[in-house]
Amino acid sequence: MKLPYIKYPIALLLSLALAACATMGPQDTDQYIFLDESEVLFVKIRNSTNPELDISMPDVAENMRKERRRDLVNVMQELFQLNALPIDVHLLEEREEPGNGPVLEIIALRFEQDRSGDLVTTIKAKLSKYGELNTLGTYSQRTVSPAGSSRYQMDKAFLDVIRKPLQEMMSDLLGHFPSPEERKHINAPLTELGENKCIVLEVLLNH
Repeated sequence: MKLPYIKYPIALLLSLALAACATMGPQDTDQYIFLDESEVLFVKIRNSTNPELDISMPDVAENMRKERRRDLVNVMQELFQLNALPIDVHLLEEREEPGNGPVLEIIALRFEQDRSGDLVTTIKAKLSKYGELNTLGTYSQRTVSPAGSSRYQMDKAFLDVIRKPLQEMMSDLLGHFPSPEERKHINAPLTELGENKCIVLEVLLNH
């Protein structure tokens, strides 16, 4: 006997599973990640479709997801220029894999217009580097939809609602570039090692 094919519950479970995966993954390490200006920072952006809309109108849901991803990319490019990060940044295409270097992963848990009509966004950002992981944080924003209903006004409103949490995330990211004092501490073990080697060589030459 064939079991009935249940399409919608499976689609819903898959969407929920994807959302759950966004909150899982490698756990934070105790090692604080410092970014080196000589490296390339790879930026990976992830966002998913609205589960309810994906069931009823999957094509519309996917188009909206692509639009919101475009907003994320545009605002990130804007903020990278405004904050003048002292590191080369490569914003990855959707299916592009990062190269050898630190990775900033931005996960849009929510970025949509909710049932009340408000625009809401919640993003989570993680910084990883050679096996180490630091979660920068989770950032949220909610705003009332614009009074007008034109496409231009809505597009601008979506850009505005995502800009503040991404700027907060950017401020936390800037904290991962060492200050001059921190740089001294980071390089101290290497300096001490070099000095010890010189002492050992001097002792050997004198004997």
